Amino acid sequence: MALVVGKDIATGSFAKSFTDLDMDTEIDSTPLQDEFDFEEVSKESNIPSTQKRSHRKRKRNSNSDDEGIEKLTMEAKEVAIALKEMSKNRIIVSNLYTEVMKTRGFDEITLATVFYYLVQNEMLAKAFIAKSATFRKVWVQKFIDQHGGGSEF
Repeated sequence: MALVVGKDIATGSFAKSFTDLDMDTEIDSTPLQDEFDFEEVSKESNIPSTQKRSHRKRKRNSNSDDEGIEKLTMEAKEVAIALKEMSKNRIIVSNLYTEVMKTRGFDEITLATVFYYLVQNEMLAKAFIAKSATFRKVWVQKFIDQHGGGSEF
């Protein structure tokens, strides 16, 4: 393959360039004549019938191939299910922002700080979204009391 694409260098008597070719010889441009009919040759076979090749398809070991394909299919299905479950459990940041900003009684900077904190703590964010509006307000107030308000976090 290296010779075909030119990554190897020919040496010795194989090293020839374009100028080494004999260009003085004429090329015969007459078309080739068929000296015999190909159909007749293919019909007339000199091989005895007992020696003819059979053109049977190779049998494959279908049981082991089917088992391998079935096993691969099941594993791919398990991976797909696991990926679906992972994507279900991930929080959607835009939904979290909307839910945090709906909390009444706090300024926007404090709620933004709560949002940033919840984005960093996915489990707390899931719990926050699951709570009712009253419990969300209680949670935000406890967060402010523990962390000192919105501007310090």
